[in-house]
Amino acid sequence: MQLITSLDLRKSEYLSKDRFISYHHQLRLILTLGNQVKNILEVGIFNSFLTDILKRNGYQVSTADIDPKLEPDIVLDLTTDFSLPKDKFDAIVLFQVLEHLPYEQSEQALQKLAEATKKFLVISLPYNTQFLALQFRFSYIQRSRYLLMKMPRFWSSKPMSDQHYWEIGLKGYPKKRILNSIAKAGLTLKQEFIDPVHPYHYFFVLEKNNSNT
Repeated sequence: MQLITSLDLRKSEYLSKDRFISYHHQLRLILTLGNQVKNILEVGIFNSFLTDILKRNGYQVSTADIDPKLEPDIVLDLTTDFSLPKDKFDAIVLFQVLEHLPYEQSEQALQKLAEATKKFLVISLPYNTQFLALQFRFSYIQRSRYLLMKMPRFWSSKPMSDQHYWEIGLKGYPKKRILNSIAKAGLTLKQEFIDPVHPYHYFFVLEKNNSNT
């Protein structure tokens, strides 16, 4: 897996409007878990944006990443037989991470993260679709309304990013397969969400089964 610090990323391009939409939903979905979550582990970091916001909202946040140059609290390689303190973190969150591993390894990592979390996993994965999104906004209605038409690119095997091994919607990776892997890891789907403006990031809020404690 290529380290993110080895990539030629211009911050003005990486921190795009779409990425800030994703940051918004990362925070929003964590906040929906309420008082059940106080201690969080964020796996896979590039900047401290989400961590800083969570800390400002009263959360205790630790970070984990394979790249020591990012100065994470835990240097963690998801491709190994890793271990994390069990029942320490109310939620483990990782956004746009698992697709950087071959699918079998991502399944194994998901299972080990499910064992480690006390209550929840909150993740996002790339969702490769052809889509048309229309936004309707009226001066007298506070929230926008959307029409989203989408079709997974099931005929293609090519991810949007050269750094990805797989993406939801591509040939061999229907959403059903991902949901089966989630269930196999001992997790229950609590919530799923895509933003019509940026449907490439598919969010899952997963709860640990009692039998998996």
